[in-house]
Amino acid sequence: MNKNKGIWISILMVMVICGLYAEKSLERIANETGVEAETLYNEGKYVEAAKKFEIAITKLNEAVKKDGIPIDNEKIMNWMKNTFNGYFKGKDYKNALRIQNMRIKHDPDNYKLINYKAIILKKYMNKTSEAIAILKEYNAKKKSFKVVKKIAGYYSDLKDYKNAVEWYEKAYKLKQDSGIIQKIASLYLKLDKKAEAIKAYEDFIKTNPKEKVLAKTYRNMGALYDELKNSAKSIEYYEKSLTLKYDNNIALVLITKYYDNDAYDKALKKIELLLKNKSGNNEAIYFRAMIKYNSGKNAEAKTDFKKLLNDPKYSKIAKGFIESIESE
Repeated sequence: MNKNKGIWISILMVMVICGLYAEKSLERIANETGVEAETLYNEGKYVEAAKKFEIAITKLNEAVKKDGIPIDNEKIMNWMKNTFNGYFKGKDYKNALRIQNMRIKHDPDNYKLINYKAIILKKYMNKTSEAIAILKEYNAKKKSFKVVKKIAGYYSDLKDYKNAVEWYEKAYKLKQDSGIIQKIASLYLKLDKKAEAIKAYEDFIKTNPKEKVLAKTYRNMGALYDELKNSAKSIEYYEKSLTLKYDNNIALVLITKYYDNDAYDKALKKIELLLKNKSGNNEAIYFRAMIKYNSGKNAEAKTDFKKLLNDPKYSKIAKGFIESIESE
């Protein structure tokens, strides 16, 4: 008898529990599932959490259709965001992208959503061309400097420099940003269009950039004019760069150029400047020795050549000149 009583109690408990669950509304199931999802997310179980959030969204939508409750767009969008974050943090980028497309459908003019979609495509799925396409689509509806600039940058990352220049030029028309001009100049260099690069740099200079940036621009222009075999212009811009920001390498370039043009006074001034900033620099000492020797100041030249005897690069040359001076 007691055994049968226990069985009936168990059956009744099951029936009560089933009855309780049967009474749950779709809205309640959705909310409870949402809580479960948040718990999983906080435990670092991101993909599991994302799947739970998706179930919660489905149940809530069912509640709207079947039970006629008012749609809670704020809750749905929040759960969608959490679903996206779960898949993204769980490195399930395919599903993260799927959810992001759903979010964009709800809010098509939200650039932040478009931007994240582009980032996923480019950075995590290696689909830069697709990222460019969706940015272009957004830009066609709502033109924006930052979007156009991003498209240009993505083309540059693809090493499609022709399209990159085109889009950076579009960006510059929207906003006269000095950094854009500098990018255009750099891209023209990569396209081996030196004259266009110089023109871009000249336009950039007109924007009054900071001295540090301007010094780098002058240095680049000096190198460009070197490639164009325009020594005078090359020297002019190297000098401008060095005036704004001292650089050992630029000082040495100018020393070489002045020496090759027999402009010894100017070369010596730059040698003095280089040695002031980099004491004992053997390149500077070598050119000073050569200038002294060519100017007939053999004793001073010999003193400098002796300083180079332990330098692997100049020791043999220095020894030869010392022997020549001593034999006179």
